[in-house]
Amino acid sequence: MAITSGTLLGQLIVALATPVLSRMYPPEAFGAFSTILAIASAIGPAAALKFDSAILLPEEEKDARGVLGLSLTSTLVVSALTGLAALLFGPIMFADAWAMVPLAPLWIFGLVLTTGLFTSLVQAALRAKSYGLVGWRSTIQSVGITIGQLGFGLLSPSATGLLGGALLGRLLGFGALYRGLKPLLAERGGATQRVLFRRYWRSPAVLAPSALLNALGSQLPLVIVAAWFGTAEAGQLGMAQRLVFLPAALLGAALAQVFGAEIADRLRNRTGSSRGLYLKATLRISAVAVPMCVAILVASPWLLPWLLGEEWQQSGQLAQAMAISASVGLVVSPLSAVYAVHQSVASLAIDGSRIAFIGIAAAIVSATGVGVVEAVWALYAAQVLNYIATWAYGLRIVSRGGTP
Repeated sequence: MAITSGTLLGQLIVALATPVLSRMYPPEAFGAFSTILAIASAIGPAAALKFDSAILLPEEEKDARGVLGLSLTSTLVVSALTGLAALLFGPIMFADAWAMVPLAPLWIFGLVLTTGLFTSLVQAALRAKSYGLVGWRSTIQSVGITIGQLGFGLLSPSATGLLGGALLGRLLGFGALYRGLKPLLAERGGATQRVLFRRYWRSPAVLAPSALLNALGSQLPLVIVAAWFGTAEAGQLGMAQRLVFLPAALLGAALAQVFGAEIADRLRNRTGSSRGLYLKATLRISAVAVPMCVAILVASPWLLPWLLGEEWQQSGQLAQAMAISASVGLVVSPLSAVYAVHQSVASLAIDGSRIAFIGIAAAIVSATGVGVVEAVWALYAAQVLNYIATWAYGLRIVSRGGTP
């Protein structure tokens, strides 16, 4: 409740601020911002090489402090490499966004760095059972981002204003997590980082590639749109994503936690197959997802321009193109907790299939020369195919009853 309520409040703050921001910033500025953010978001979840997830595992606090050090070091190295790659390839692939964002590689470096730091500090806070801090961190971060973007928008409604607000909010969120670090910072000694690296080698070898593929698959449609159609269209898509995926952001994490706990309990107690629970959860979540899909398909073409302003007319059409993917994802994403609970290596193949499906869709879009709306339909249809494959193999895992 502590974590979920803080996340819920933070998302609501973002949602309430969106109509104001859409009238302050033009689609081109929002597109350049969305492009930079998408690139950083594709790398950020894996920036710590998933050593952040290992912070919870050591029995002794001094070893957990060492793992935190590995996590922070990995974040710094990956962030620097990402910034270097952006410096070399960004002007070629995203000329429009680079022209609108001075020092774009430095912004990407900063966003990836703060994402990796956040994932590490959140795990340290969870180890200290500072659940309230984790929840309030989401609220404080959302307030900081909103105030920053509104303030910078009054001074200069540009992509750098949106990026500056995003970084400001993250910096404020760091302060909320400091208390969770105190038990680890007080420790000294423990195993060397070389020993800890060998002990938790699965984090960079297995979990990090899976996290990278998953994040890349989520951000790839916007990256493709930005590269092929420009920042204005990317801005329309980014604004549509911001609103269409809000229900999934609000409900998905909580549903995943509950479902994952139920599956883990059955696995620990060896109560047999969880197939019935899996199918029942599918039906119950679908009872929310199907009406959501219909509402987006019917209402978005007129609701989003009315909510955001007339210049965001195309966002309504793009929201329609994402409706099925967002709704199917609301069902499948929580159920995909079975991959982590059963420690299934199939998650790598499933995450890789999303990249493959989107790649095929992008090739078709490129060959046919369709417009941005048709392209978004194709790209998000590819994500639906991945969700179907994810759900089907998840059913196979729980039908076995044991660890694959």
